Amino acid sequence: MALTVALCWGLTAGCSFGDSPEPKKAAAQQQRFCAQFGQWQQDDATHDVDSVSAQMVVDAAKVLDREHLDTDGSHILRDTEEAVVRHSHYSAVRVTTYCDRAGFEMLVASP
Repeated sequence: MALTVALCWGLTAGCSFGDSPEPKKAAAQQQRFCAQFGQWQQDDATHDVDSVSAQMVVDAAKVLDREHLDTDGSHILRDTEEAVVRHSHYSAVRVTTYCDRAGFEMLVASP
């Protein structure tokens, strides 16, 4: 382990021990989540929302949670569930903020 740490310490690009996904894969997962949340927002605004679209958003949030893609201490899975199941305004704001910080603010509406 000490040798691995020493080798990683000397590399300028750093080392990955499998704790974080590839940047392109992470961005694709975040984009998918934000697009699905944005679609759910549109469906909800027109009262055309169903349990399938809500479940798709929650499933996408589970992927972000599993891959540790929460940012700045967010609780994306909990906030998503609260937003889509209980229609929590404050949770929807936090989810929208997450998408904004991830660079996908254009995919979601400001609550």
